[in-house]
Amino acid sequence: MDHTDAYVDILVTSLRKKVTLLEKIEKVITDQERELKKPDPDIDHLDEIEKQIGELLQEVEQSEDGFESVYNRVKDSMGDNKDKYKSQIQEMQGYIKKITDKTVKIKAQEVRNQQYMKLFFENKKREIRQFRSGNRSVARYSQHTANSAMGQSYFLNKKK
Repeated sequence: MDHTDAYVDILVTSLRKKVTLLEKIEKVITDQERELKKPDPDIDHLDEIEKQIGELLQEVEQSEDGFESVYNRVKDSMGDNKDKYKSQIQEMQGYIKKITDKTVKIKAQEVRNQQYMKLFFENKKREIRQFRSGNRSVARYSQHTANSAMGQSYFLNKKK
C-alpha cells in the first residue's frame, strides 16, 4: 500500500512547523537584542533567552531530521508523479524560500547580538578592573591611615 500522499502532507506540515519555529526564534533574538542594547542588561533575562533559543533550535533540528527521513522515503515517488504533487511541491518550495530567508535574517541578527554581547562583556571587565583598583586604593588608604594614627598616638603618649 502506497502512503505517498500522507507522507507528502507530512512534509508540508513539517516545513510549516519549521517556519513557525524560525519566527519564534526571530522574536526571541529580537528580545535578546533589545536587552543587550539596554545600558544595564539583565543577565538572568539574557540567560533565559539563551535557554529559549537553545530549546527552539533543538526543535528545529528534530523537525529537520523528521523531514529528511520522510523525504528520503518518498522522493522517488514524488519525482515520478510531479504532476500529481505539483501543488504540494510548490507549497513546499514556498516554505523552503521562507525558511531560507528567515535563516539568513536570524544569522544576521545573531552576528549583531554577538557584537552587543562582546561590548557588554568588555564593559563588565572594565567595571571589574575599576572596582578592584578602587578596592586596592581603599585598602592602601585604610592601611596608611591606620599606621599613621598609631604612630601619632605613640609620639603623643611619649611626650606626656
